[in-house]
Amino acid sequence: MRKGQLATTLAIHSCPENLVGQVEQLIQTFGLSPLWIRQELVNGSQRCELALKISEEQVEELASALYAIGAVYFEINQRQGKFGLLFMGVPGLGVYRGELNESGSILLSEDRLNQMIAQGAGNQREFMRLLRVALGQSWDDIIEPFRGARYSDNVVLLNRAG
Repeated sequence: MRKGQLATTLAIHSCPENLVGQVEQLIQTFGLSPLWIRQELVNGSQRCELALKISEEQVEELASALYAIGAVYFEINQRQGKFGLLFMGVPGLGVYRGELNESGSILLSEDRLNQMIAQGAGNQREFMRLLRVALGQSWDDIIEPFRGARYSDNVVLLNRAG
């Protein structure tokens, strides 16, 4: 592994069949060819998972490029020792970036917490909303059924708004 290249897992949870070629072109720039599997949760979509060795800068560029393709649900997990980065992309919601501890939990800095407390201005409901955003809860809620579908045929999407 070259210096600055970190163990990275890319999971394309759902990609419409008409966009598979664009995603493949992007992934092939890292010298990899994905093996696509039919995504059972969303008709007409595919999924794949890949192990990469890329830099932190490259993982950020990859997340942006995947989101720019549109209609692709993805997750990128990059580890360096005890810590790591997590990117989750959901169409219409954007890309979430979080720093992880050794157990995979999202880390929030003291500055970020103080900012949320100030923005909440004593309103507990607003503080909780800001906390959920900071922890990537909306992205996690949408992506979780895709994670589960890799291991079981009994997973269904109950509410598909929009």
